[in-house]
Amino acid sequence: MKGNSVDQRVPDTQRQWGADRRSAPHPLVPPAVSEGRIARGRLAIVLTITVWACYLIGTVIQQFIAGRASTARLAIEAIVYMIVVTGLAASATAYLITRIGYFYRSRAHHRAPRIVLDNYLQGATPSVTVIVPSYQEDERVIRTTLLSAALQEYPGLRVVLLIDDPQRPRTRAARDLLLAARALPGAIEAELAIPYGRVRTAYERFEHSLDERDEHASTVEDMRDLAAEYRFAAGWLYGLGRRQEMVDHTDAFFVDHILNALADDLGTIAEALEGGAEEKAALPVERLIQLHRRLLAVFDASVTSFERKRYVSLSHEPNKAMNLNSYIGLMGGGYQEVNTPLGVALVPAGPGQAELTIPDPDYVLTLDADSVLLPEYALRLVHLMEQGAHERDAVAQTPYSAFPGSATRIERISGATTDIQHIVHQGMTHYDATFWVGANAVLRKKALDDIREIAYEGDWEIRRYIQDRTVIEDTESTIDLGVHGWTLYNYPERMAYSATPPDFGSLCIQRQRWANGGLLILSRLKDQFRARAARGKKNRFGELFLRVNYMASIFWSSVCLVVMLVYPFNADLLNPILLLVSVPYFLMMSADLKACGYRRLDVLRVYGFNLILLPVNLSGSFASILQLLTGEKSAFKRTPKVRDRTTSATTYLIAPLALIAFCAWTVVRDIQLHQWDNLVFAGLNLVLATYAMAAYVGPGNILVDLFTHLRNWLYRPVHPKKRAREAGGAKQPAPATHAEGRALAPNGAIGDWASVLHYRSDRGSSGLVAVRPAAGRSTRGAQTPSSRSNSFEEFTFFTVFQPIFELRSGEAVGYEALTRFADGTRPERGLAAAQAQGVHIDLDAALIRAAMASANALPDGAWLALNISSDLLRRPRELEPLLAESARPLVLEVAEADRADLDRLPADVRIAVGDAGAGYDTLARMESLKPAFLKLGRASLAGIETEGARRASIRSLVDFAREHGCTVIAEGIESAQQRDALVACGVPLGQGFYLGRPVPVERALADATSR
Repeated sequence: MKGNSVDQRVPDTQRQWGADRRSAPHPLVPPAVSEGRIARGRLAIVLTITVWACYLIGTVIQQFIAGRASTARLAIEAIVYMIVVTGLAASATAYLITRIGYFYRSRAHHRAPRIVLDNYLQGATPSVTVIVPSYQEDERVIRTTLLSAALQEYPGLRVVLLIDDPQRPRTRAARDLLLAARALPGAIEAELAIPYGRVRTAYERFEHSLDERDEHASTVEDMRDLAAEYRFAAGWLYGLGRRQEMVDHTDAFFVDHILNALADDLGTIAEALEGGAEEKAALPVERLIQLHRRLLAVFDASVTSFERKRYVSLSHEPNKAMNLNSYIGLMGGGYQEVNTPLGVALVPAGPGQAELTIPDPDYVLTLDADSVLLPEYALRLVHLMEQGAHERDAVAQTPYSAFPGSATRIERISGATTDIQHIVHQGMTHYDATFWVGANAVLRKKALDDIREIAYEGDWEIRRYIQDRTVIEDTESTIDLGVHGWTLYNYPERMAYSATPPDFGSLCIQRQRWANGGLLILSRLKDQFRARAARGKKNRFGELFLRVNYMASIFWSSVCLVVMLVYPFNADLLNPILLLVSVPYFLMMSADLKACGYRRLDVLRVYGFNLILLPVNLSGSFASILQLLTGEKSAFKRTPKVRDRTTSATTYLIAPLALIAFCAWTVVRDIQLHQWDNLVFAGLNLVLATYAMAAYVGPGNILVDLFTHLRNWLYRPVHPKKRAREAGGAKQPAPATHAEGRALAPNGAIGDWASVLHYRSDRGSSGLVAVRPAAGRSTRGAQTPSSRSNSFEEFTFFTVFQPIFELRSGEAVGYEALTRFADGTRPERGLAAAQAQGVHIDLDAALIRAAMASANALPDGAWLALNISSDLLRRPRELEPLLAESARPLVLEVAEADRADLDRLPADVRIAVGDAGAGYDTLARMESLKPAFLKLGRASLAGIETEGARRASIRSLVDFAREHGCTVIAEGIESAQQRDALVACGVPLGQGFYLGRPVPVERALADATSR
């Protein structure tokens, strides 16, 4: 069963010459490696080490025994040059060794058959939580990642998006990203609920039919029914692929090789079931149960989100490690939100009081927001870690590969280095030198608990599982796990893919971060080796060599290469035999690139690519040294993931250009001096570095970025200082009246505010409203829109609804509309900000209109309670047309009002007022205003469960209200005891967190339907 051609559509993206022509991913299981390839790899290692040793021996004899190094300068040059050659040879040898380890592992690997995995699914499986750290990611990118996680063939999967965006976005673009990220988990979970509900019902029907049969045996009809469910699931996945937004090659990969591939697999099973049914053959009941459970596992996932920056009790350190730590530290607990003077805090809750409960899983799967997993990733890795031979594995992972089909040259060549790194990491596992690669991994929660560290920020406990001392947090955590006796394992298949930066600017940020931290962690290797020795285990030189190379080779290779490029060494040190040190390395890498689907000559492009990244790598390495000297952590810079190009730093542009100029000068000088050996090296560097700058950065981009930096350096806008007030105070201009505002407003708007920008979108952001002041509107004070610096440019909010219940019957009779501002601002602060601008009346009207529009989906017959300001209440000409738009009964809750204001309201609009806090004042207010409802606040309910005097006071208030045609509503009911006491006092209506929280309209409607 294959998808239609529309499923295979290619995104309409402009492709560069030299872009990646691959469309298919790497083979899931590496192809068998021939004995000849292994033999050539061994020969390359022997040749490299032999030539290096011969060169060192020959140089020592020539320079020091024969006396060529006759001066101190020449002696130092000889020593330095031998160190440089040794450093470069060590890095080359490390690569050659790891690729041999990769060959051994890929040849010995045998994947678990599918029947074994299906049998594993039939029993009790460990719990798994997938956590996806995200920071200002594009909605499409997050959606792809979450779907690849949710569609894992693993039952009961819990997927959590860790949104780390600023809670108060400063730009509309940042606000849109935040709101989209918040809405996405619910939308995905709702999508998955459709196929899951159907296959779950089919499985229950199958089990029920087995119970009713005399013999516990399957039938041909059971196979046909199961085939129909598999066909439905496959069709649903094809449909999901057709709905995918196609922007670039990552979308094409997700649709073709995850959604459609999974659909093809399910379709093949459906065909097999139908074929068996046609031949009147019935599978055993146990096998049908396995197939049912496999189908359930595909869609059995909950998807939610968490935002650590909402809470002052969690770390706000700007890095991915602390984003992960904040959520992992909450696992296994129940919490409630508590308002403190500094903000909202999450504190442990007592039994039955938790507002947020986070399960404690057996395994945690971490996944970067720009990565995707093949559907069997979680199942195969967890199944592996549950085997006795892997019980001490703390981390199981498949080092990620690059998406095929990239549209830019730099993304293709960067992807080539990523695919080469996959070989390196797999090979390091053969020598027990595995490092955790943080883009994706299955982590054993028990191991994380072993390496947990506890610190305090103020009075708040901060738990660290993943170290954030450096910006390569996964590398240091690898050492922590080793110290505690845990091991790591790279599963020898390609089951994870991650995006590579599409432009030079974003690539520089990523690679600078990768180069930062290795030198700091290097000193901790001794802790791991000492701990291993204390446990009576041997430390192998091969592991030490590969770990040191992994953490420090970026530094020493970059320094050695720069020294060779820049310093004019003695010509006697240049020996043609040196070519044989590097030739095996480049030949073997070219063969590996060819095996990965690239071209052999790409090895030269990779070399040129690394030449122009020398300043980036050195910058990261020197940042490590600076942190080592000062003790101050380097800033964590996230790799930008935007569709537009990221501007490159000036240093990263000028330094490669200077390198090219220096190589050109060296070529001219070598020709003049007839230094032909040196000419070959300088000429090669000149050609490859020039090609790399032209192909991967681009002359136009170089000029634009340099001009941008020059302009920003020369032109620094000066903000005008605020004029000091004159003695006695200058008289402020009178604010524009509301009538004047309406004269300036565009027709059809509420005052001078725009109407709804985004309402009930397909993405699920229902009820989202944005309003802004009209251009030219004068505001309170002398400031104009162009001169305001701290005022709101735009209010973005959504409406939630809290049900009001008839306490005896438990029936929801009405809903109170409450406003939530999208940037996290408290409603009262948002309204105060609007009042400071003189636009609070218009904002209040917009809030009411949005609430009435959202309330159209509420159950019929329920009335809607709206909070209204006294200023808008006193403008009946504007209020009456607004209220006339409502299709359901309205109750206006007023804080301050006169009887004359209420008399001007339409006859069908009822009024609710709050209690004044003292007995007589409340009774007098009720008698004068004659409201339809009186709302008892939390202060009036305090102690009602235990204080008889309080209950007597409320009884008398209820009786007085009934005599005056008023109904009492109790607010803030937080326990069953409060509710029962209020019922005993005769209070008819109530609302509060115990009865129902404020929720969006979809949730309110779902709650009402489920009652």
